[in-house]
Amino acid sequence: MSTSFGNIIKHWRNIRRFSQLALSAESGLSSRHISFLETGRSRPSRGSVLTLARVLDMPKHVVNDALLAVGFSPEYLALDIGDVDLAPMMDAMTTILENHAPMPAIIINSAWQIVGGNTSAMHLMQFLPMHGSMSVVDALINDDPETPIFLNWDEIAAWTLLRLQVESVRTGRQGPLMEVYNRLIADPRLANKDLASFSDSGPYLTLQARVGEHTLSLFTMLAEFTTAQDINMSERRVELFFPENAETEAYFMALR
Repeated sequence: MSTSFGNIIKHWRNIRRFSQLALSAESGLSSRHISFLETGRSRPSRGSVLTLARVLDMPKHVVNDALLAVGFSPEYLALDIGDVDLAPMMDAMTTILENHAPMPAIIINSAWQIVGGNTSAMHLMQFLPMHGSMSVVDALINDDPETPIFLNWDEIAAWTLLRLQVESVRTGRQGPLMEVYNRLIADPRLANKDLASFSDSGPYLTLQARVGEHTLSLFTMLAEFTTAQDINMSERRVELFFPENAETEAYFMALR
């Protein structure tokens, strides 16, 4: 995709399935003006850029790209994770990890790489076929079907594919996420599988894993900074693992 402002707006208008008329109604800008913006015949004000970005729910890094394309300064920061200004948010994530123990909790970035975790998560990762990677998706791909760690591999892989596809479109991170998606969907174990149906999964999807002599059953939830104005922090999430049964809870309680 070209980085011109007009192409950025047209690209995200198409992703969000807005016609120029619908975008006009939501943004308050005339459809004629939107057409001129997309073709480069008009130059937007900073306010117009931010209005269109809000209506199209454009990710923060794309908003910055759109502003830079017409000569404005970025709206959002992109500080280094070690920056002192981010310390309170980093401390908050650390607190969540520690308070969730002895149950596992991890921090993942926009590329679905594990960038942090509590001691229980690090313990669990020892049993996963990561093969030097920090991606749980790689653990799925590397899992040996003859001696699987993930006992419900098909369900986990299908749900992961769906999340990758949806998130790559929502965030605009189509490059790295779609690359992971393409590697996973190429796995022969997914051939001829119904990747859209989870009707047999119950009220939530579980991760069932064989860890040594134990069979663990976990479900997860995600926490994120919805008010973050820094791009890097807005893309970090904490994934919390919870036990589905008494055996799984007892296993992790014994790690304390």
